[in-house]
Amino acid sequence: MSEFLSREVLLFLSNKFEGEWQKIFDALQKKEIDVTDEEIKKLEAITKANYVEITSPMYPDCFKESYNPPFLFYYYGNLDLLNARYRMTCVGTRKPTMYQTDTCDMLIREVEEHFHNEVVIISGMAYGLDQVCMKAAMRVGAPVVSIIGSGIDLPYPSENDGLYDYCKSGKGLVISEYPLTREAQPKNFIFRNRLLAACSPIIFVGGGKNLSGTSATVRMALERGKEITALPCNVTGNDLSNTLIKDGATSILSSEDLIKELMESSF
Repeated sequence: MSEFLSREVLLFLSNKFEGEWQKIFDALQKKEIDVTDEEIKKLEAITKANYVEITSPMYPDCFKESYNPPFLFYYYGNLDLLNARYRMTCVGTRKPTMYQTDTCDMLIREVEEHFHNEVVIISGMAYGLDQVCMKAAMRVGAPVVSIIGSGIDLPYPSENDGLYDYCKSGKGLVISEYPLTREAQPKNFIFRNRLLAACSPIIFVGGGKNLSGTSATVRMALERGKEITALPCNVTGNDLSNTLIKDGATSILSSEDLIKELMESSF
């Protein structure tokens, strides 16, 4: 299959199958590739984002270690952030309580202050705690990475209070497996979560239900030996954080707990 993994072929397949990993894989396996130089030139002309194929020396090591690594992904911003010393993936419910919102915001700000705004916050730009953690980092000028489940030029959700533009800048990074303006599909988000799980040594869970996209991210992270940390929440509800802590995740009672985890993960 390696002879078909050229940059041009993978760009063609990514656009033909709209970033669908399984369809690209099947085409490569069956060698069903019929592309002309003219088609490639047209694609290169309309593709505004940078893109990296799996055989490139620029391809991130963390993606190579993920389940079903992308054959090609698109990005804007600073790709080197995926190699930063301090990285933390933050995930959680789309409908946080005031306690979860305020506490996650406080924790991220205090962590960034301790590390002089050098901790890379990685998330999916979703409503709720994803955006809470990312905005907390953005407001102090810290690096933010977003991995989205829609086309690289059509961020979802569109109401992100400047997060997308910040991630496109040199202070951040936005990544997608999906080309151009492909609309978001529900199945893309769970599949995207494997990359959120792969990008950091630490996963911080601010809250969520036991059966949710957040729990799927945690499961993928555990399969790859990542450190799981969680914010304790109300004991009367269906809360993933409390379940994770009961099962051995690190309970985050203050920013010092996250600071300790980040320090230990950097060696």
